[in-house]
Amino acid sequence: MSGATASSLWPRIITSIILIPSALAAVYAGGWVLAVWAGAAGFAMAREWTRIVHRDARLGWRFTLHGLAIVSSQVLMVVGEPSLAIAFILFAAFVGSLIAQRREERSVWLVAGIIFVAVPCLAFASLRAMVPFGFETVVWLLCVVWATDSAAFLAGSAVGGPKLAPLISPSKTWAGAAAGLAAGIFAGIILAQLAGQYVSMAFMAASAALAVLTQCGDLAESFLKRRFGVKDASDLIPGHGGALDRLDGMIFATSGLALFVICTGFSPVIWAVR
Repeated sequence: MSGATASSLWPRIITSIILIPSALAAVYAGGWVLAVWAGAAGFAMAREWTRIVHRDARLGWRFTLHGLAIVSSQVLMVVGEPSLAIAFILFAAFVGSLIAQRREERSVWLVAGIIFVAVPCLAFASLRAMVPFGFETVVWLLCVVWATDSAAFLAGSAVGGPKLAPLISPSKTWAGAAAGLAAGIFAGIILAQLAGQYVSMAFMAASAALAVLTQCGDLAESFLKRRFGVKDASDLIPGHGGALDRLDGMIFATSGLALFVICTGFSPVIWAVR
């Protein structure tokens, strides 16, 4: 491991010690507590999106629309109106598109940003509210994503080797991707065993799918930063960069898991329940 990587490791560890318990506490509490936590994460990501994509450092109309989508959807989710929550996100995106067109600006990045930030925040709260296994599902999601991110970073830094996608992210390697995948599967197995549950092949496959989605999210955010010529989304989180840098994998994993639940009507956690 290089000296630069080692010097960035301790800030990552210290920050994680602070953030992980707060996230788990919010998930355990659910309801309004989780809505505030998810909303705060959404606001941080929206702020970074507008700065990166639109070069807008002000809290202007773009950020206001992001905020409208985030706050309205979280409130509606808590009061039991998930369909209206989605509708308000789409409404904010539609209004943003109209304003951008009147200003003779491209609307695609504004619409994409509102959906990219607000929908995963809503999906996260929706998964926690699911009955049964809402709490268990979100804890599993968090553990797999955290394990995947950490293992990919450590193995990629220590081992190096062939690049995974050099045109998108020159720092990511196949060794890191393989370690992240293995760690995600292992996290699912350990979590199920700690809970005294059965570890089926289906549940292992679901953990692997979350690990892959996590790394796809990381690559997507790397593409975004390269497309707009920035190194980090911000310096909000010591050792991690910005909220988008920290939550990029969670965005894809949460969205994919929520889509699976919508299509099937159940959580993959059921595959680990005796």
